[in-house]
Parts: sequence; structure tokens; C-alpha cells
Amino acid sequence: MGRVGDSVTRVGVVLVAVMVASCGGDGAAEAPKLPHALGASLAAQASAVEARLAGGDACAAAGQATQLQGMVADAIASGSVPATLRAPLSSSVASLADEITCLPLPPAPTGKPPPGKKPGHGPDKKHGHGPDEKHGPGHDKKHGPGHDGNGGGD
Repeated sequence: MGRVGDSVTRVGVVLVAVMVASCGGDGAAEAPKLPHALGASLAAQASAVEARLAGGDACAAAGQATQLQGMVADAIASGSVPATLRAPLSSSVASLADEITCLPLPPAPTGKPPPGKKPGHGPDKKHGHGPDEKHGPGHDKKHGPGHDGNGGGD
């Protein structure tokens, strides 16, 4: 699956990290943990990124990963994320966002030629200027030495 598969795996890692942090890991009283509502919100956003990637919509996934980064940054700024979880959580989310590559689709053809181009004036079109055709009065003669196609003079 290439980059999408790698990114989906990264989302899974972020989800596990968020869920472990939100429930306090092994239940030890001193283990840092996220407030349950924050953990659930971050996990839901990470799941949305995963769903977009799995559906092949990397551009939407990239936008949602950016939202997830903002959510993590806001939670850290508000003090909701314990100090020991700040770096691993923000680096995991940043890594996820960096791995998603959005390649926008080219615009749909409109049936009109690009500006400045006239229909029938492409490189494959002949305009009556072939080697056997005259280019107007006085142009049926050789153009002097070196222009006869042989590389030499007369």
C-alpha cells in the first residue's frame, strides 16, 4: 500500500498512545494520563484521519491531521496534557501529518483549448508549409550558400 499503508500504521500508533495516555496505562496512581474527554476527542480525530487514508483520500486526511495537530497544540497550551506526554504526543501527531502527501487531482478538461492556443494549431498540424510547398512569391529559390540542405555552398 505504500505511503498510505505507512500512514495508516502511524495513525494506529497514535491511537494506541492516546488511549494508553487517557486511561493511565497500567493503572498506577502516579502514571500521567490525559483527561478522558480529551483522549476520546483526540482518538476520534485520529480515527477520522485513518478512515480518510483507508478510503484513499490523502488530501482530506492531511487536513484532518492538521486539525489533530491543532487539537494537540491547544491541549498542551491549556495544560491538559501532562508534561511527560507532551513531547511524545506532539511528535507522533507531527510525524503523522508529515507522512501524508496530498497530490491534488488535475482539473477536469473543459473541452476548450488552453488560453493562447487556437484549435488545430498543435505541433502535429500541417499548415501548408511543407518542404515541397512554396512559401509565397520569391520563396521558391535557394536561400544562398549553406541553405540547400547539403551543408555546403553552391
